[in-house]
Amino acid sequence: MFILETHVPFARLSTFWSNLGYTPVHVIEANGHSGGLWLLQHAATNTTSIVLDTNQYSITFSISRGNATTSCTYIYASPNHTQRPNLWNYLMHISQTIHVPWLLISDFNENLLPSEQRGGIFHHNRASLFSNLMNNCNLLDLSTTGGRFTWHRNNNGIRILSKKLDRGIANIDWRVSFPEAFVEVLCRLHFDQNPLLLRFGGLPLARGPRPFRFEAAWIDHKDYADLVKRSWTSQNHNRTATLAKVQENSITFNHEVFENIFKRKKHVENRLKGIQSYLVRVD
Repeated sequence: MFILETHVPFARLSTFWSNLGYTPVHVIEANGHSGGLWLLQHAATNTTSIVLDTNQYSITFSISRGNATTSCTYIYASPNHTQRPNLWNYLMHISQTIHVPWLLISDFNENLLPSEQRGGIFHHNRASLFSNLMNNCNLLDLSTTGGRFTWHRNNNGIRILSKKLDRGIANIDWRVSFPEAFVEVLCRLHFDQNPLLLRFGGLPLARGPRPFRFEAAWIDHKDYADLVKRSWTSQNHNRTATLAKVQENSITFNHEVFENIFKRKKHVENRLKGIQSYLVRVD
């Protein structure tokens, strides 16, 4: 499953997601550049998703695999704090209809504790309303790794405010079902908010040999066109042998010249994460 808070119409990016193998389960369109929620499912998944309820700020759906079923509510709480109590009341109401493990995740636009904020004014009354939601629905805050804050505001390059506005919370049944699950705060790249990744813990699955995939970024390298030309003319117009040679030389090119773009991306992300963690400590 892939869930996004978008700020853009789905039609602008529908082809992109379709090419990646994702289809929409439910779309709440953005209001101008505000809000918008997309629930997408990959074609290769072996789970069944059914939308149970929606409103302007949330999508509640069930996920079934075999005989196991869990519910999830994806949240984008209003940035207007006077509107958030309406969402809390809605969630308390819908909790009475859910009798399976239940997870709520993403942007609640509210803190629980003063330690979840750096700069600005902590609003105890608003935090208390959020806490009441969790208490009334028997929800637990999931452990988080990767960073203390998930949203930042800068002024002329100087960070003036940081908050933990995004989180995962779940009822006791969900926590018992997934005792090792935790939320990872990923690096933010182009926005003021960090994306979240829900991890279920455990050891990673062993992977077999990966199929060959052409990387579009190779085209931008000045030497790649010559590599394809040489590979194509070296096999005496045998198409099968030619394609195999292009594949073989491309793998070598990726390893020796271009380097693995995923390793480079991971290296850059790790450096960004280190810089962002340092800024949290020294701000």
